Amino acid sequence: MRFRRRLVDPVVRTLARGPGYRLLGRHLVVLGYTGRRTGRRHEVPVVAAPHGDGLAVLVGGAAGKTWWRNLEDGPRDVTVRQEGRDLPRRARLLRAGEPGREDAVAAYRVAFPRVAVAPDDPVVVLERRSSGAPDLCEPETARDLRRR
Repeated sequence: MRFRRRLVDPVVRTLARGPGYRLLGRHLVVLGYTGRRTGRRHEVPVVAAPHGDGLAVLVGGAAGKTWWRNLEDGPRDVTVRQEGRDLPRRARLLRAGEPGREDAVAAYRVAFPRVAVAPDDPVVVLERRSSGAPDLCEPETARDLRRR
């Protein structure tokens, strides 16, 4: 785990900022969030599956990870670096039994059928922010909109 955090994650974050994002594949994104206690900005590479007009991220082995706990106190504004662009998202943490979790897990299983999902694994749903929410990222350009 320490090897990944110290060596692999910085390389992935660097590649995701420029044209090297193509090397990462379409499911690997960089999730940017603010720490709930420290107020510091953090970025963590995660594997995400399409879910509606957003993304679903399975937090497998949640006991050994801490990043997802910053999303426990309700929906939070985050950024998702995908295809070289920072996109504003609203992150919701869904635990076992919460509405919407099974749909998010089903979407994740479609993209990754071989991944085992434990019944108590939390899922983070990254939804598009509503138009009324403040945009903390750079606005999309006309070129970005044409690429869709």
